[in-house]
Amino acid sequence: MVLETLIAVIIAYLFGAVNFAIILTKLVTGEDIRTIGNKNPGASNVARYVGKFWGALVLILDSLKGVVPILVARLWVFYGGEPWDVGALYLMGIAAVLGHIFPLYFKFKGGGGVSTMMAIFLWFVPLEFLFSFLFGALLARLFFGKRELWLTQWSPIMFITLTPIIALILNLNVAIPIWKNISLGGHPWTVIAGTFALSLMMLGLNIRLVVAKMTDKKWEKYEDV
Repeated sequence: MVLETLIAVIIAYLFGAVNFAIILTKLVTGEDIRTIGNKNPGASNVARYVGKFWGALVLILDSLKGVVPILVARLWVFYGGEPWDVGALYLMGIAAVLGHIFPLYFKFKGGGGVSTMMAIFLWFVPLEFLFSFLFGALLARLFFGKRELWLTQWSPIMFITLTPIIALILNLNVAIPIWKNISLGGHPWTVIAGTFALSLMMLGLNIRLVVAKMTDKKWEKYEDV
């Protein structure tokens, strides 16, 4: 099982390393998105400088590349539902996010990873993430609504931080099944551990953005999470 997990994690990373912002921008405009706007090869930058349709398409594709390998592995390899199976799937999700941020195909210089991370949270803790997403957006609007791009900058910081905390609190207090594998609380502890690991990884990799926002300093490279 260890070998299968290692192979699955590598495959998930390679899928995650496909940067659709770079590919689609090159096909549509002939330009490199890494030289446009804030130079971040992600959905937000594509939406602002290439077009909203293309930005939305990048968002969808970046999300799918995180969950498609997990879906395949869930059906054919890690189908038992045991803690090890779930943990292996979450490792695949984390690997896909790392692939987006450090893509092998693009000299390990990628985007912020938020689109892919959101898909992973939706797969494993959908209800907790949706609540964190909405509550985080509300907090960002209340406290940072007057700042430019508050939705794409401050809101991600909020829900990345809130998702594991809310997931843990609910897991300690409730276990309400909703539909099939979707539940409010009641998750395997490998899911809670994976959610904290992914959240802390994202905050750690983007710590300069968080510090810059807190101190009102400008970090062009990290304008978007």
